[in-house]
Amino acid sequence: MPDNIFGIPVRYESWDKQNRIPLYIAGGYDFRTAYISDIRCIMLKPKEELATLPALKKQIAKIQEADNVPVVLEMKTVSPFRRKSLIENLIPFITDKQVFLPFIGTMLSDEKETMPKTEKFVFSTQQLFLFYLYSRNKRLYISQAAKKLPFTAMTLTRAVKQLEGTDLFHVTKDGVNKIIESKYTRADLFEKAAPYLQSPVRRTGYIEKAQLTSDMVYAGETALADKTMLNPSRVVTYAVSEKDFDKKLLSQELIDPEKQVRLELWAYSPNLFSNDECADVLSVALSFAAHPDERIEEAVAEMLGGELKDNG
Repeated sequence: MPDNIFGIPVRYESWDKQNRIPLYIAGGYDFRTAYISDIRCIMLKPKEELATLPALKKQIAKIQEADNVPVVLEMKTVSPFRRKSLIENLIPFITDKQVFLPFIGTMLSDEKETMPKTEKFVFSTQQLFLFYLYSRNKRLYISQAAKKLPFTAMTLTRAVKQLEGTDLFHVTKDGVNKIIESKYTRADLFEKAAPYLQSPVRRTGYIEKAQLTSDMVYAGETALADKTMLNPSRVVTYAVSEKDFDKKLLSQELIDPEKQVRLELWAYSPNLFSNDECADVLSVALSFAAHPDERIEEAVAEMLGGELKDNG
């Protein structure tokens, strides 16, 4: 067993309290005690597929009733959206390439660097980030973004600065023209930016089909089913910018699935990067960032794999 994790000293012992937890939990993991920087914790290695987030949180709570110390998941790999959910819920984990140990204030990657700390992107920055990815170019002139994005010059300047602050991008100039560039592939960039990105969905509810407008496009599970093998939900989901819809018309009650649709109100227009009747793939994926259903998580990974694959 390694005596360090990414340079952090660690030593292991057996864990002998399995008889204090339910059998379905005890049988689903390999347990051991670890001392990470002299802090005692329980290492939890799943024997099969990891449980959904709500179930996992309940299992960890049961384990901590038996032994009230941090519980750390030990896995070979983890999907980007699973990783984001674990980080957002402060669930410690270790993979071959990343360590997240909030109880000692550590998040490391395989580059042996502390992950940059920054707040979530504001939505103008997120839109610039998505525009960069959809441009499929390593170097993007900000003047190109200015023609597409509905921002003032000041808003665009702030968005560029926030991107630069993540260390995922660097900014150069060609004469008076600013250029943003990333060294990462599109797939790697989207994964590394995950901690900064947020769901575009601000509010959800239901409207009657008669209230549909041309500004609305398919979103949610409807868009996900269109792009993958996921079975579509009975209730069709649409999205629209929150600025283009009167929130008072949104009902929280589904009365008749034949006459109603589900509507997501987005922080920005779901038409902005769309090239068909669905909201853009990356924004749809972000709308499921904290979804607990592994069926959805797998479909999102499939959809992202298709969108972010290398052109080469």
